[in-house]
Amino acid sequence: MRQAREVLATWAAERRSVAGRREEVVCAAVEAGLSKAEVHRLTGIARTTIDRIVGPASREGGAR
Repeated sequence: MRQAREVLATWAAERRSVAGRREEVVCAAVEAGLSKAEVHRLTGIARTTIDRIVGPASREGGAR
C-alpha cells in the first residue's frame, strides 16, 4: 500500500506541474499558427477548454 501511495503522489505532482504550463503552451501554439483543432488533436485537450484558454479574440474564423 505504501508503494501505491508513493506512485499516486508522484503522478499527482507531475500532473500539477504540467497543468501549470498548459495555458502557456496552448497560447503559444495558437499564436504560432496552429489551429485549435490541431492543438486538440495533438494534446487531447477539449476544444471548449482551448477556447477558454485562448479567449474569444483567437476564435478561428473570427476577428483577431
